[in-house]
Amino acid sequence: MSKRIRALTVAGAALTLAYLGATVIHGQEPLPPKGKGEPMRGTWGFSASGTIVPPPPLAPTPAAAVGVITFEPTGECRIEDTINIGGTIASRTSDSCSYVLQSGRGTIVAIFGDGSIVPLSFVLVDHERELRFIRTDLGVAEGVAKLQ
Repeated sequence: MSKRIRALTVAGAALTLAYLGATVIHGQEPLPPKGKGEPMRGTWGFSASGTIVPPPPLAPTPAAAVGVITFEPTGECRIEDTINIGGTIASRTSDSCSYVLQSGRGTIVAIFGDGSIVPLSFVLVDHERELRFIRTDLGVAEGVAKLQ
C-alpha cells in the first residue's frame, strides 16, 4: 500500500472513530445544521437575567436562570432550568411547552408544575445558531440560547 493510500485510510478511520465516539458519548447522532425555513430542533443552552416586577405594593425582585431548552419539529419543546428569584433557588422542568417560529422570529410558552407560565419572544441570529429572547410578562428579563 502506498504512503498516500495508507494516510487516507488512517485519516478515514480516525474520522469514523471520532464520529462513533461522539455518538456514544452523547447517546445520539449529532444533528446537521438547521436549514433556513425548517422547524426548530435540538437542544439549546441558555442563560437569562432580569427583574420580576409584580403589581404594587410588592417590590421588584432580581431573577436569573440557566438551563437547556429542547425543541421538537412538531412545535413542542421542553425547558429544564435552575432559577434564582430574589435568592430563592429552584430546579424545574416544564410540564408543557410550545413554540411558533416564522421568518426567524417566534414565541415560546412554557408551563411549569407550580402553575407558573413563562411567555417568551425570540429572534434567531448568527446563522440560526443563537436565539435571543425576552420575557413578555411581569418579568423584565432577557437571555441568550446557543445551539449545543
